[in-house]
Amino acid sequence: MKLLFQSTVSQQASLFAQLEDGSQRLSKNQRVLAKYILEHYQGVVFSTVKQLSRDAGVSEATIVRFAKALNFKGYPGLQKEIRRIVRADLKGTERFKLTYALPEPARKGPLSAIIEKEIENISTLQETLDQKAFHQAVAAMRDASEIIVVGTRSTASLARHLWFGLDKIGLKVTRHLAITTETYDQLARLTRGACLVVIGFPRYLRELVELLEFAKEHGIRTLTITDSRFSALRGDISLYAPAESATFVAAHGAPLILINGLLHEVSAMDKTRTLKALNRFEAVAESNGYFHAA
Repeated sequence: MKLLFQSTVSQQASLFAQLEDGSQRLSKNQRVLAKYILEHYQGVVFSTVKQLSRDAGVSEATIVRFAKALNFKGYPGLQKEIRRIVRADLKGTERFKLTYALPEPARKGPLSAIIEKEIENISTLQETLDQKAFHQAVAAMRDASEIIVVGTRSTASLARHLWFGLDKIGLKVTRHLAITTETYDQLARLTRGACLVVIGFPRYLRELVELLEFAKEHGIRTLTITDSRFSALRGDISLYAPAESATFVAAHGAPLILINGLLHEVSAMDKTRTLKALNRFEAVAESNGYFHAA
């Protein structure tokens, strides 16, 4: 039977493979730490530097240097990524139980917790967004002969929002809110000037991973909007928007802001073309009475 989601092993693979593959360039104590994390990663989520130092049998300084060797600013960044992996592995039922497993007053009201988590995600986006990749993504969409936007299940609304914005400013764009044989048919017909945009967050859908692989095999440029550099969804250009949720419901505040930023920058690259497209839209909207008069 074909699996719907990427397996637990696949979701962990990127960071954990980096721990294993980097064993030759790590110091002896760092290799000891890497082995401990690989074997006890679920416990590391809750460990302070001091606790991890004691449990792994290495110094606190080793832990800090180890995190930086993996391109994190420090241990909190590494721990946050491990926490993301653990949460990404959870089923919806497990996420729901975890939400209400915290004792009071650690567990805040649901709305407050959701708002705070979205604020945290947005702040992280602002601090960590790769500006070079962002502008590459803008140029890729503006220069593409055709854009295909794909987002399924909970990300379908994000895909539709991006499609609507690009279509409104006059770009040739189609959307796929579910992957079918027709999706593959369209990709197979595309020229090399086209761009495939895939939006996906944990738990990563296997069908999205396979679609990206198909696009790569056919020489189609790919752009992914996902949650982390360790995501299973990898494109020629990848943009990362944190999507950690305080509950079992997906948190898409930061991804939506990122998409709005892309739309703004794409529209600004050719203001004359954008204004022409917007004027055309307004003329059609007025003649057909789209909107209720204020």
